[in-house]
Amino acid sequence: MIVKSDETLFDVIYQAIESAATVEDAVVAIRDLLKIDNATYHLAQTIGGNVDAPYVKSTYPATWLTRYLLRGYVRVDPVVKEGFSRQLPFDWRELTLTNDAMELMRDSQEHGLGGNGYSIPVVDKRGRRALFSLNSRMSGDDWTAFTQGSGVELAEIAHKVHRKAIVELHGESDPLPQLGPRELECLTWTAQGKESKDIAVIVGISEHTVRDYLKTARYKLDCSNLPQAVAKAIRLRLINP
Repeated sequence: MIVKSDETLFDVIYQAIESAATVEDAVVAIRDLLKIDNATYHLAQTIGGNVDAPYVKSTYPATWLTRYLLRGYVRVDPVVKEGFSRQLPFDWRELTLTNDAMELMRDSQEHGLGGNGYSIPVVDKRGRRALFSLNSRMSGDDWTAFTQGSGVELAEIAHKVHRKAIVELHGESDPLPQLGPRELECLTWTAQGKESKDIAVIVGISEHTVRDYLKTARYKLDCSNLPQAVAKAIRLRLINP
């Protein structure tokens, strides 16, 4: 792809994401335009899904992805384990490595993967978590200069890929209800066995307001009663039990 004189490389990448037929095509374009080794988009939460059965689009070689799955590396991968709990982008050199994680990293490099990585957590308005990661064999100094100098643009890439993935999975009609912070907070306390009067004291609002939040949450979740709403919110990973 040719970069016009009035376009930056990242302008071209944004356009490539928008025009890509699939998310898989988008991550390939990102890898090629950035001239790095690999790019990966990992959505932890699909409807009724979990981290062990994710939606992943990656440019990693098929042989490595097969090895990764067969060896159960997802259970020890520090990028996955820490990435889905972090809020801010991170360099893989910041990760805490267990012995199993160190073995994973050694094995990946022995199979031709780069030693440097950078991941951007994505949390959307409906609380879904995704992780967009870049991998390279650049020198450490070059990698630091690249990621620190392009942090804002890389975050924008991550969010654009995430939006494309949601449309690819669900079309324009997103099946995950959008609950507000107070609705989620009241549902969370309900899941922990608290009554409306207790939640009112904890949250600092009236009991009547708590009941209103729980009612609107139930409607949004399309449930006939509160226990069903709580169970559905937990299943969709909108709240933790």
